[in-house]
This record gives sequence, structure tokens and C-alpha cells, in this order.
Amino acid sequence: MRLLSPYLQYLDWITGNPNFSLGIGRPQTNLDRPEHHDEPIVPRAVAVLISAAASRVAAANMTNTGAAQQITAAANETIAGFLDSDDICPRWPYPGPPPWLGIIASELTIAASALQPGPLQTGILQVAGMVLDRSVALGTGVAGTDAGLTRVA
Repeated sequence: MRLLSPYLQYLDWITGNPNFSLGIGRPQTNLDRPEHHDEPIVPRAVAVLISAAASRVAAANMTNTGAAQQITAAANETIAGFLDSDDICPRWPYPGPPPWLGIIASELTIAASALQPGPLQTGILQVAGMVLDRSVALGTGVAGTDAGLTRVA
């Protein structure tokens, strides 16, 4: 009996292929490239998205409103661009959304729940919702910001 991490068990379950995590019977994807193994998708994505959400909150507290608007716009663009890029979501050759988007949203929610209620917690939860919106959009075949991914406060 082989021991698998919960993530690999989930991949086996969601694909219906008990050997999927071993690479048997699945096409090669971006995840099979060595550079993706050096830096896991989930921790990197969570760090980028929390950083952008924190930048929005910090900009909201600036006295220079012109600069604050520029920083907020840049953070919003970073979030939307990252969600639409292959950096967060390498091509997934199977029906339905890639499984790691749900994992990223869960990690963002866990990080937000560790914070005191306030604008940073709210901002991170909004980004988690955007990740789930992206997951639904990919699962239904709707691409990019047409799926409502511009919902950034």
C-alpha cells in the first residue's frame, strides 16, 4: 500500500484514476516540468495574493490620495492578472476546474481567519472569493475577467 499526501489522494479521487498521482495514464502537463517542482504553486500563489491584498489595505491608509489610488490600481491589476495567468493555474487538461484553485482559496481563508476582523481580513477573503470565481469560470469554460473577476474593492 502506498502512502499519499492528502493532495495526491484528492487528485486520484477527482480524476477517477487511482494511479494519477504516480503519472500513469495521464498526459504530461505544465506541472510535470521540473521548474514547477522547485516552487509549489499553492504557497507561492497564496503569498502573492496576500501581498497584493495587504498593499491595497496599506494604500487605503495613505495621506497622498493620488499615490494611494495608483497603488490600489496596481494591486488590483496584479490580483486580476495573476488569477488569469498560467502562474496560478497551469493548463489543466481534464474536465472541471484545476483542484489547486480550491486549495489556494482555502489557504487564503485560513490565513484571513487568523487575523483580527478588519480591512486586511476582508481583503484577503475577497481575494479568496475571486479565486473561487476563477475556479468556477474555468470549470464552466468562461475565461478571464468576463467571469466577474474584476470584483475588486
